[in-house]
Amino acid sequence: MFLKRVFPLATALAVFSTPLMATEAIEETMAGVIPDAEIDSIRETPMEGVYEVRYGTEILYVSEDGRYLMQGNMVDLETRENLTQSALSDVRADMFAAIDDSELVIYAPDGETRGVLNIFTDPNCPYCREVHQDLPEYLAAGIKVRYLMFPVLGRDSPEIMDRIWCADDRQEAMDRAKEGDKLDDIDGSCSTPQDQHMAMGQQLGLRGTPALITEGGQQMSGYQEPEAVIERILGSN
Repeated sequence: MFLKRVFPLATALAVFSTPLMATEAIEETMAGVIPDAEIDSIRETPMEGVYEVRYGTEILYVSEDGRYLMQGNMVDLETRENLTQSALSDVRADMFAAIDDSELVIYAPDGETRGVLNIFTDPNCPYCREVHQDLPEYLAAGIKVRYLMFPVLGRDSPEIMDRIWCADDRQEAMDRAKEGDKLDDIDGSCSTPQDQHMAMGQQLGLRGTPALITEGGQQMSGYQEPEAVIERILGSN
């Protein structure tokens, strides 16, 4: 987290009356506070005089004059909406929408695709194998499942993951790996997106697998009952 470092915020120079002036003040202040990071977005919040400042999946709140900084969840007590988590869901949704299916292992329903579920998985993860056994339920509900690599639970997990992605039939290789097959017959020396997937998982704060992210950006850790996940996905469409 950015606030693990101790720093003084710059003193406000003036009272800012326009979003452009506030944005410039915040950019100037944050450039001195976190010089090695680039701001992804600055936008107004429903709280007057407070702006949302986003660095990747890190959200901070800064006063319009650039003097005060707050970290944590902003909640609308009238609607009970967690505005911070809503913003993060939007960020996650955009991140996954930018990944082409060709970079993943895809299980698509035979009929209409009604929703999408992204899953970070590991071949040596017992709960990941349980999620894989639930695939027929997801597919029957019209949910397309997109697998990403996050091999952290076994010394041979990275090798097995590369073999899956290098296989002529990734689905078959994934099915075999979920049954404990090490896929020693497959050459895993091709170029794979493992580093990119690992970096993305770390950016999302993953500590293990499985990690499920809906098309709308809702993130769930650990095994989840498919009925609840399907309801989340279809209920948000």
